[in-house]
Amino acid sequence: MNKPDLQNPSPAFRWQGRDEQGRPVQGRLNALDAGLARAQLRRQGVQYVRLQRLWWELPLQVRPRELSLMTRQLAALLRAGVPLLQALDMLTRSLPLGALVEIVQAVQNDVASGMALHEALTRHPTHFTGLYTSMVQAGESAGILDSMMERLAHTLEKNEGLRSRLRSALMYPSAVLGVATAVLVLILVFVVPVFEDVFKSFGADLPWATQMVVALSNGLSASGPLVMAGLVLGIWFWQRPQAAQAKFKTMKDRWLLKLPLLGPLIGTAVVARWAQTLSALLAAGVPLAEALGPVSQACDHAIFERVTLQLQRQVAQGSRLSESMVQSGRFPSMIVQLCATGEETGALDNLLARAGGLMETELDDRVNGLSSLLEPLIIVVLGGLIGGILVAMYLPIFRLGQVF
Repeated sequence: MNKPDLQNPSPAFRWQGRDEQGRPVQGRLNALDAGLARAQLRRQGVQYVRLQRLWWELPLQVRPRELSLMTRQLAALLRAGVPLLQALDMLTRSLPLGALVEIVQAVQNDVASGMALHEALTRHPTHFTGLYTSMVQAGESAGILDSMMERLAHTLEKNEGLRSRLRSALMYPSAVLGVATAVLVLILVFVVPVFEDVFKSFGADLPWATQMVVALSNGLSASGPLVMAGLVLGIWFWQRPQAAQAKFKTMKDRWLLKLPLLGPLIGTAVVARWAQTLSALLAAGVPLAEALGPVSQACDHAIFERVTLQLQRQVAQGSRLSESMVQSGRFPSMIVQLCATGEETGALDNLLARAGGLMETELDDRVNGLSSLLEPLIIVVLGGLIGGILVAMYLPIFRLGQVF
């Protein structure tokens, strides 16, 4: 049975075959040897099996957009009255080949063996977060899995929309800065040394601006091996256990929140996603203390994840959510006031949804303002840097012309 997300020491096999109806099926599984893998597939009704040992198994990658689309399709099938097992089978045939198909096939096999859907999803924690499994479990418990899957798909789509808007706001300045940095490095490493050889033949003192550019070029050329060593060390550090990665992510997220223009933008996006996710879980009937756990995962931000877990502990001890949010100092006063009103009126899910919508509007305004501000700022800064380097390089030539 497929378990691509489990830490299983058994060898991995990719298999192809035909089911009991003669239709082609494929996937991957873990088994001690090929014989046990074939026996396991025969018990699942797979015939004419072809196995291939995976000596180097890369982790399965599923994009959030693919997951939200799959959730929307599953919700539509369930809403149409298709049984769950048959709906999962139809999904595996309609989805394009890739990692998601293998994961859905693994979930289908687990459900076919008698496992509940949310239990089958928890076998793949890399792809199905606590938010996903909590809402599915609530839908199964209440017998409204179809409507709950629709609500889950809507939540995933809104969260992905927030990430997309944030990425689009940062894509243009990041691309421009990356290209400009590459051009500056090429000028300093390859062009300036040519001018430096010419300047040495003059036998005269260089202007201070030219001396600074030459020193910067020499320093950059000398530090090239150190930069390469730093990149290798960074890659090695990234491959370390998850504890080291979590520490690095915490440092990075804390630093990003402190940036003058980018920090408020990221904070607004994370708080909007936090409010929408918590609203969806509360509307699904998940208790507040339990809902905050999946919300911390859905934040996708180390600082807010830690803050949300602290809120969960305080709420479980009897504190009010709004009071704990004030103590954290990470939430705007508007959303804190709406949470306080929701706790008093019993409409916390509706007010959180409204707060999420207001934060989305604020995010759009910030993105538009940041885009209109960054474009001329980047042009002025980069033009000044490149123009300054060129002027510094030609100053000695101008002085030489004045002498003659």
